[in-house]
Amino acid sequence: MVWTENAVSLYFARAEITHLANGDMTHVPRPARRARRTLLAALAAFFALQAGMTVVMDDWLPVLHDPEYGYKLASLRQRLAERPRHDLTVVLGSSRSDMGFDPESLPPRVTADGRDEIVFNMAITGCGPVQELQILHRLLRHGVRPGRVLIEVHPLMLHQEAGIGEEQWIEPRRMDWRDVLLVKDYVFDPSRFVWRWCRCRLAPWYSNRFLILDRFARKWLEHPDAVHPWSVLSDYGWFPATPVSAEQRQRGIENANHEYAAMLHEYRVTEPADRALRNLLLLCQAERIEMALLVMPEASEFRAQYSPAARRHFNEYMERLSREFRLAVYDGTEWCGDGDFWDSHHLVDTGATHFSQRFARAWASFQARQTKRVLR
Repeated sequence: MVWTENAVSLYFARAEITHLANGDMTHVPRPARRARRTLLAALAAFFALQAGMTVVMDDWLPVLHDPEYGYKLASLRQRLAERPRHDLTVVLGSSRSDMGFDPESLPPRVTADGRDEIVFNMAITGCGPVQELQILHRLLRHGVRPGRVLIEVHPLMLHQEAGIGEEQWIEPRRMDWRDVLLVKDYVFDPSRFVWRWCRCRLAPWYSNRFLILDRFARKWLEHPDAVHPWSVLSDYGWFPATPVSAEQRQRGIENANHEYAAMLHEYRVTEPADRALRNLLLLCQAERIEMALLVMPEASEFRAQYSPAARRHFNEYMERLSREFRLAVYDGTEWCGDGDFWDSHHLVDTGATHFSQRFARAWASFQARQTKRVLR
């Protein structure tokens, strides 16, 4: 009798397994079916939340994945709203321009047709030609169309090889999918670059949690009263640097020498950087945006790191670009004294004012010459 009961139990167990293997869920107990539906609903909700956050970050609140760009974009939009009739000039560049170009040091100007000239500093830390191209594409997507751009050319960002150059400052976490499709063509390992971005975007609520909390629930952060790094930005995007002691400046000089040593070794303009800069200039031409190139100041300690051949190579490259694209080049390499820097290539606030005022004079002189040519 016991043997018979065991045989019957085994028969029905095998039958149930067969039904499950064939996709027949009619014999699955109700609690199991409820658990399955709950799990599927939870997964659907999870992916919907991640997709929703991706849309919010990419199209509405870029500050949630790229705070420096996001805060500057918000400030720029405020300035444009304050003066609807405007003629906008945007500065694209690296931390050199970020700290060294003060738009408010330029005298106020009004165009011939009565529009206010607005100059805004959109330079971003670590930017070279690749990310400058990316930033201009972003601005156009976000509805910001400048009348002209001043493009900083950082000499050492033009030397890009695997492991050195601008690529070491390119962070996929700060990009949306359109940025990734653009930038991947200029990096040395596109597959790894795209994979790093995909990992961040699989769960953006997690990978960007600190930026989300900083925006919406700052009190939940471990140090909610800490000074926000972008709170010192001026209304026109300038990031001022305060003067430092002699010891601090010396440490800054040593750090800069170490940081750029690889790029100074056998210096040359490499293909990815040249292609990105030329594509940026071509984009400006296609969008009918006036453009000019800007070289930021360097202290004597930094200039001494270049070999004569390296400096000559860079100058010849800039001359070629000027001729090919018929654009002005403002070379401010030697415009500031060593006391204007907090290391050997970043200006302090007083140095930035000095540089910006000198640039304003050079810019006004160039525009005056252009006006005379048109009148002739």
